[in-house]
Amino acid sequence: MSPYYRRDRSQANRQRQMQERKRALARRGGGRSKGPGVLRRAARLFKVLVVLAIVGGVALLYHFHHLDGMIEEKFDRPRKWDLPSRVFSDAEYLYPGLDIKARSIASKLDRLDYRNTGQEIKGPGEYSLTDSRLLIHLHDFDYPDDPFKGFPLEVGIEGGTIRQMKRMDTGEALEIARLEPEQVASIFNEKMEDRTPVALSDVPENLVRAIILIEDERFFEHGGVDPVGIARAALANLKALRIVQGGSTLTQQLVKNFFLYPKRSFARKLNEMLIAWRIEKKHSKGEILEAYLNEIYLGQRGSASVSGVEEASRLYFGKAASQLTAGECAMIAGMIKSPSLYNPIANPEKARERRDFVLAGMRDKGFITAEEQGKAKKEKIVTPRVRTRTVVAPYFIDFLKRQLADLYPPDVLKTEGLRIFTTLDMFMQLAAERAVSQGIASLERDYATRLPREHEGGLQACLVAVQPSTGYLRALVGGRDYADTQFDRCTQAMRQPGSVFKPFVYLTAMDPARSRALFTPASLVDDTSFSVRSGGKDWSPANYDKKEHGPVTLRRALEQSYNIASAKLAIEAGLENVVKTARDAGIESELMAVPSMALGAFEVTPMEMASAYTIFPNGGIRADPVSIINVVTKEGEVLEKKSLVMKREFEAGPVFLTTSVMKGVLDSGTGAGARSRGFTAIAAGKTGTTSSYRDAWFVGFTPKLLALSWVGYDDNATMNLSGASGALPIWTKFMNEVRPNGDGDFSGPSGVILVKIDPVTGGLSDSSCPGGRFEVFIKGTEPEKTCSEIGTDASARETAPMEF
Repeated sequence: MSPYYRRDRSQANRQRQMQERKRALARRGGGRSKGPGVLRRAARLFKVLVVLAIVGGVALLYHFHHLDGMIEEKFDRPRKWDLPSRVFSDAEYLYPGLDIKARSIASKLDRLDYRNTGQEIKGPGEYSLTDSRLLIHLHDFDYPDDPFKGFPLEVGIEGGTIRQMKRMDTGEALEIARLEPEQVASIFNEKMEDRTPVALSDVPENLVRAIILIEDERFFEHGGVDPVGIARAALANLKALRIVQGGSTLTQQLVKNFFLYPKRSFARKLNEMLIAWRIEKKHSKGEILEAYLNEIYLGQRGSASVSGVEEASRLYFGKAASQLTAGECAMIAGMIKSPSLYNPIANPEKARERRDFVLAGMRDKGFITAEEQGKAKKEKIVTPRVRTRTVVAPYFIDFLKRQLADLYPPDVLKTEGLRIFTTLDMFMQLAAERAVSQGIASLERDYATRLPREHEGGLQACLVAVQPSTGYLRALVGGRDYADTQFDRCTQAMRQPGSVFKPFVYLTAMDPARSRALFTPASLVDDTSFSVRSGGKDWSPANYDKKEHGPVTLRRALEQSYNIASAKLAIEAGLENVVKTARDAGIESELMAVPSMALGAFEVTPMEMASAYTIFPNGGIRADPVSIINVVTKEGEVLEKKSLVMKREFEAGPVFLTTSVMKGVLDSGTGAGARSRGFTAIAAGKTGTTSSYRDAWFVGFTPKLLALSWVGYDDNATMNLSGASGALPIWTKFMNEVRPNGDGDFSGPSGVILVKIDPVTGGLSDSSCPGGRFEVFIKGTEPEKTCSEIGTDASARETAPMEF
């Protein structure tokens, strides 16, 4: 074989072997170089990864910026929570001579969340009541411009009446002591969270330690997220084959409640961890812990959630968190896991077991001694009495909200934590609610044959009580059932007042500065029918008894509410003068100087009429109704301080004369039913019944309290009840309960004298006129003629009162 052939063959084999090695290396991805296609693909992949990294980084930075914005907006600001405005009643005063049983002081203490401990008291918010003494440790309370520090008080009682009082800590004798106002309502936003913020420095150390022990033992060691806690929880859950532990830190729990929606998801959990980490970077452990203590959910009060340890302390133990005992601290800490299950009011035994579990942990960690643990375990669980109603004085609160809406935007009322101190007297309010509900039930039972049988909707009533000397609105009930209808008949219903308007006619006539002619209570007015042209028509009034009574004194005409005499008196005094009197008394509704106006043939609200009547017990001074005393910010700044609007509109003498005549309405006139129902206090008033018996009224007052009651149907249907049969019983029931001992007599002004007259003729009494009585006169207006000189009319000697 040729050598050249062998050389060429060998060279060809080497080339073939070389190509096979390259192919093998290519299949393995090896080799010393790659083709241009592979490099291009690698470069493109690298670019994509770089872009994704940049986009992801930007997105992550944006997300961190977004989370930081959330933290800054909600957590970094001084006001972290929207706080409801709270509405308070007026305060209650204790003093020697007060009948604590009649005033229902024990019920008052229960409503104020004091805890009845039996025979002795040991700390704030506790009371003990026996027949001979009341022991009470008064609550702290921040009155406007007057922070009050509670102290133990001993009240000596004899026959149900306070005899003496003294401080138990100093022995100082006291003439007066004040029970704090009741919280009667909160004005919430849509979250319905009831919360009272508290500073970390005001929270007992035992409560802080117990919460950290139970909820996040490594709180001071982690940075918001605790890997150790997560691993421990995962291991415990794996062993139990179910969820028995959570790995969330206290900071994460705060974030979940404060920032995020409740639905569980991976994204929410990731955000929870990121926000917790960011908060821990920006804030101290103390700030985080304080926020947690104020945010944590601890139960329900009606439809509102109880948030934070301060509000929980007030709900479950009737005192501030700073006053909690070790056992109470452990109980609140234990509730966090399940507030409903470990509620000490609803489930005291479960709460006790949970408390003891927390106390054992605190003892194991050295937070408390064995002695302290034993003492805490022996603590008796004493909680405030559960309130049966969550809505108190609803018509009053609605009236108040309408007034507040003129002063503050809705958002301010729902978020700024204002404290609104009102004129509401809770004892009177509850008495008024009972009087209305029970009174309507009695009317529908006792007068079933009078009432329309198939009328759609039941009788309605309203009752309003006012303190005349201040204008303070003490009680307001606008209907029989707030749940059924929120329409307030005291402040929103326009109704004809009927004869309750007549006292303004008589006041005009007996005021020399207002009347065309001079009249006194002894003056005679002719109660015989007449006709007058009015509005293009003939108008002729009639009495409700369908009779005429001839010449009668003004006193008798008003006591018996004679329509004919009253209309004639208004005409003689001057209809335009009567209108001015009504305006000066505060009646703002439309009035026309026509004869029927004298009989109440126009429309007013009951509140308007009650306010106008304040001139009588006030001796001519008008008191505008007041429901708000103070509005205070959560920092204690007084925004509103209502001054009393008192204005003298009338001379005291004519007002006193009119009031004296109205006293006769109760003693011997159309309001005498109050006496037969046991009302004995000195009082004056007037019944009212409108045409066709559509409205029944009674307005009555003592020197210190005025109340108005109204009964009727919302659609103005005839009910066949008069003021005496419909409204007076409700008024009497209320007054018997709130003022059983009366308020003394009305003070007569200077220049008013008593003269003995004949009540039939109005002349001076002499031997020929039996049955003389003393009458009041402004000096110089008393009669000059005797009864024998005037002559007598036997037909005028009717004495039996009529119902009107």
